[in-house]
Amino acid sequence: MGDIIAPNGSPLSVAVIGVANMDASLAFYCDIIGLTASAPRIWDGEQFEKLWKLPPGSKANAVFCELPGLGVGRVLLLEFNATQRKHIRPPDVARAFGLINLNFYTDDIVGDSKTIAAKGYKFWSAPAHYNLSNKAGAPTEVVFDGPDTVAINLVELTSSDPNTRVGQMRAYVKAHGRTPMGFTPVVTTSHCVRNITKAVAFYTDVLKSGILIDEVLSSPVQNHFLRLPEKAKTAVKFVQGNHMFGKVAISQPLNYPCVDLVPAAVAPNIGYIAQTFVVKDLNEAKTACENLLCEVYAPPMDIDMPGVGRCSSYIVRNPGSGALQQIIQLG
Repeated sequence: MGDIIAPNGSPLSVAVIGVANMDASLAFYCDIIGLTASAPRIWDGEQFEKLWKLPPGSKANAVFCELPGLGVGRVLLLEFNATQRKHIRPPDVARAFGLINLNFYTDDIVGDSKTIAAKGYKFWSAPAHYNLSNKAGAPTEVVFDGPDTVAINLVELTSSDPNTRVGQMRAYVKAHGRTPMGFTPVVTTSHCVRNITKAVAFYTDVLKSGILIDEVLSSPVQNHFLRLPEKAKTAVKFVQGNHMFGKVAISQPLNYPCVDLVPAAVAPNIGYIAQTFVVKDLNEAKTACENLLCEVYAPPMDIDMPGVGRCSSYIVRNPGSGALQQIIQLG
C-alpha cells in the first residue's frame, strides 16, 4: 500500500452542511450511508452568531455524523432557525465555483445505485468506468442529487494494482473499515475554483497537504457522468493530508463557463457551507493564510463546536475560489 504523502497534513475533518429538514438529511447520512449520529444539540450564543455572521437570537439544531474513532470525513448538519434561507446550489447546476460534493466509496456501486434511486434520489447517469493516468488507475463513479443541494458521488475502486493510486486506496479502505451500510465516511470532497494555483496553495501551505493526483479530465465518459459539455476540459488536483480519507479534489474549468455558488454558501442557507480542518498550531496556520492574502471571514475565537468540542476557530475564504475554510485547533 502506498505511503501517506503528507504525514503532517490536515485532511477534511468536517463538512458543514446547512439542512432544510434534519430528519430527511439524517435519513440519508445515517440510514443510507450508515454514519453514526450524535444526539441533537442546539448551537447558539454570541460566539455562534459571530462565527457565522448571524443576527442576535440565531440558533441551529446540530447533529454530528461520523464513523466513530476515525476523526476524518465527518459531516456536521445544521438546521438554522432563520426563515429567509435559500438553497446554495440550484438542482440543474452540475459544476459551479465553490464546494460541490461529497464522495463515498462502495464495493457495489451498481447495487447501491439501484437501492438509493429506489428511495427517490435523482441520478445523473448510470455508473461509469474510466481510466485516469497509469499511475492513478481506474475507478467507477456515479453522481446523484443528495439532500440539501449537495451532489453525492459514489466511487467503486475497481483497480487493484498496488502500483496505482486507486489500488492503494482500495487496500487502505479494506484496512480501515466501513459503516454498517458498507460505505466509507467522506473520502473526497470537490472544490471548484477560478484559480487552481491559488486554491492549492491554501491546502499545501496552510494545511500542509500534498498533491496526490494531478490530471486534466477530458474524456467523454467523465464528462457524461459529470454532466459537463462533451468537449469539456477540467484541471484537477487531489490533495491529501495524513489520511487517505478526507481528500479534496480541486478543479478548474479550462474551456467552459461556471456559475458561482460562493456568495450563497453562507449560514443560514441550505447546502455545503464550509470545510473544516484541524491543525496543530492555529497561529502558524493564520500566518500562512496572511501570506496568501486570504480574506478573513471570522477572526480567531474560542468556540464549543458540536461533535468537535472546545476549540479555537478561524475562518477564511480560499484565495482561489472564495469558499469558506474553517481552521481549528483542538483544546
